[in-house]
Amino acid sequence: MTLHLLARPHHPTTPASGMVWKMLFDRQHALLHRRACPAFAAGVAALGLRREEVPQVGRLSQLVQQRTGWTLRPVGGPLSEAAYYAALAQRELPLVTRLRTFAEFDRPAHGVDLFSEVMGRLPLLLEPGYAQALEALGQAWALATTPAATALLRRFTQATFERGLLAPAGERPQLYGATLLTSAHHLHAAAAAEPASLQPLAGAVRQLRLLGAPATELAAGATEAQPYFVARDWAQLLAEVQQLVAELAPAPRPALGLHTLPHAAIEAGSRASSFAHRPAELRQAS
Repeated sequence: MTLHLLARPHHPTTPASGMVWKMLFDRQHALLHRRACPAFAAGVAALGLRREEVPQVGRLSQLVQQRTGWTLRPVGGPLSEAAYYAALAQRELPLVTRLRTFAEFDRPAHGVDLFSEVMGRLPLLLEPGYAQALEALGQAWALATTPAATALLRRFTQATFERGLLAPAGERPQLYGATLLTSAHHLHAAAAAEPASLQPLAGAVRQLRLLGAPATELAAGATEAQPYFVARDWAQLLAEVQQLVAELAPAPRPALGLHTLPHAAIEAGSRASSFAHRPAELRQAS
């Protein structure tokens, strides 16, 4: 991804944009019925998101700041990975303000737009546990100093914050991943997933590390073979992010100190032996 920051971000105001928003909102609302986690619907209502109105970023920014302490950062296009994760670590959520056109209805340019950003992230950002886990994810970027570590961070982000499921004890899994909440294709793929592909989130970091292959961008038909990780609650999601941080953290260096040879290892008659016995001889002479 490339960095595109605009001093005056584009905001959709045309009638066509309003129609695109309304159609996307209606479709996802119908598809998500009883499939999205309860916190999603509660967040949509709290943010005042409606089918009749393309959301005003300024109003959302003020509301999110008051409710969560997070800052929305309007941008004209996708940020670089480094800039995106760094923003999350500072409790800033980058928000692409461009809304897709009819021509890109099912596949927005660069993979994200105003609809996917607003509907995929903001409702759950009002959940303190989710927000805390997202902040910790951003902080993990500073530890991803090798290609393998960066690939692991990408795989974890896709498997959780993009394609994650939530299921309190005894309940059926529901969607919370941003890609599942905003993409009809990926939502259908998750709904049709075999039960064997649903795996508990605990231990996901180690499993993703074993996969080894670098992660690629989510694309149509590319996710069905991958497992869906199911979190018990937001606390477990945070715990797994913290496990990711532990996996990425470099091993501590051993403390520097004097390395002395064991007394038994000193050969009689050697130069080391003469130095080892000299202090005793001096003590006897005195």
